[in-house]
Amino acid sequence: MGRPEMAVPAGRYHSPAIVLHWVMAAAFLLMLASGTAMVFGDLAPALKFKMYQWHKSLGVLLLLAALLRLGLRLLVRPPALPASIAGLEAVAARAGHLALYFFMLAVPLSGWVMVSANVIGIPTIVFGWFQWPHLPGLGPDAGVEGAAKSVHFWLTLGFAGLIAVHVAAVAKHLVVDRENILARMWWGRGQER
Repeated sequence: MGRPEMAVPAGRYHSPAIVLHWVMAAAFLLMLASGTAMVFGDLAPALKFKMYQWHKSLGVLLLLAALLRLGLRLLVRPPALPASIAGLEAVAARAGHLALYFFMLAVPLSGWVMVSANVIGIPTIVFGWFQWPHLPGLGPDAGVEGAAKSVHFWLTLGFAGLIAVHVAAVAKHLVVDRENILARMWWGRGQER
């Protein structure tokens, strides 16, 4: 007796959502790696400064991408969950996606607060293209900067954990349920939604 064939759900996300999903996923993984290196790595001061500037620049772009993605999500209804995902699993899937959107916005926003309250006041020049402003009404403040730094750190850990759960859920559907839900967030045959 052979293995059962893998089911592929009919509904698929639209191409702009797919592009944003994969580009943002790669960028957030780069942000996690660079943030870890900046905080825990033994880096030369000049390299660390460059990494912070790069990290801030990518953070600005990710915040803008998250806002664009949220706007698209509000304008274009995503495909329905496959019929095989029901009950508590459907509730968990919806809650997980809402939490991903929360972290996509909260992590870069907390970084923006941290940068805006920085006592040195180093401007954010986004990849040398333009200067990103500090948050209005927020000036150098060591207490706010420290709190924002702590919040940014813990939000990042929470986001990393949620990303791991998200990937594990996709793997569970692929391996255990023999259902390729990844096809919903990839280009290929099927109708765009």
